[in-house]
Amino acid sequence: MPAHGGYRLRVRHLARLLARAGDVTVAALGDAPESHDEPFDLVGVPHDFSRRRALRRSWRRPYLAALLDSPGLARLAAGGGWDLVVASSPFFVDLALGSGAPVVLDAHNVETDIMATLARTDERRLHRARWRWEAAKMAPVERAAVASSAAVLATSDADAAVFGRWGSARVEVVPNGVDTTAVAHAPPSARHALVYVGQYGYRPNESAARELVTQILPLVQAAVPDTTVELVGRNPTDAVRALAAADVAVPGPVDDVVPCLHQARALVVPLRAGSGTRLKILEAMAAGTPVVSTPLGAAGIDAVDGEHLLLGDTPEDLARQAVRALTEDELAVRLSAAARSLVERRYDWNAFAPTVTGVVADLVP
Repeated sequence: MPAHGGYRLRVRHLARLLARAGDVTVAALGDAPESHDEPFDLVGVPHDFSRRRALRRSWRRPYLAALLDSPGLARLAAGGGWDLVVASSPFFVDLALGSGAPVVLDAHNVETDIMATLARTDERRLHRARWRWEAAKMAPVERAAVASSAAVLATSDADAAVFGRWGSARVEVVPNGVDTTAVAHAPPSARHALVYVGQYGYRPNESAARELVTQILPLVQAAVPDTTVELVGRNPTDAVRALAAADVAVPGPVDDVVPCLHQARALVVPLRAGSGTRLKILEAMAAGTPVVSTPLGAAGIDAVDGEHLLLGDTPEDLARQAVRALTEDELAVRLSAAARSLVERRYDWNAFAPTVTGVVADLVP
């Protein structure tokens, strides 16, 4: 399974934990790699990711539900003789229920909340209207997925509380994590370089990248003129590519994000929408790269402002904190060490194994 992207990383590590309790098959839309060194089987399910087709079919249901609708997955679920099915999206729960086995929803986010936030914050009027429509369609789908699952895995306490109110029979918190044995810690870079990591087809990441470059970077450069930004990650949109300049690099996807983190003085996360926990922040903490984030960006992570990371709400606040990370060496070193320690104690994937295997033991006879 590809080792990049927060969604894919979570699926891969969760499958590894599930494999401790039994034989696991991961079904992924698209082509599977010819070989992979993992303790689970990986099956590719051919799929048509046509956006035009999805738009035609999304009048009454969420666009993403139409985009991900997969007869192939439905057939695999119904014919596999599975003991337990884990759905990695609320859009897959109906397909999973066709297996006749208990279904666990691994809820990476509260999708309805993300869409509702975008309906308030997107700077484009037509897009705000679109997000309101998508949120209205998403709410009943997501609530039904939660209520019909035997258990829900939430990535934060806040998300778990939402799912509990929606009638989930059982909610367990399994935050995003990091394999700390695979992420080397390094002292903060001496370069005046900031980095952002994301999948830019996801609207909140695109907006965060634009804010970093157009609003935060000029304020930082007023104090530290040679500061640069690197926007790392898959699917850079036209709006993100247009940000490229002499002091802004848009390299696209990379096989391993850790070297990019090591080469930057700080990860800046100006996220304004989303839920769950940000794997990009945990990876940076594990790598030793100081983190500057909005409170929402760091939500769900048990980190203390000024001890493990630096928080700021407005572009001005974030710029001020970024300047501190760039210029205060003792602060950067202290943040780097404390954040790595926090991740090792609280957010290594191995720490979540008892919760995951416990759910399996309770649901599989």
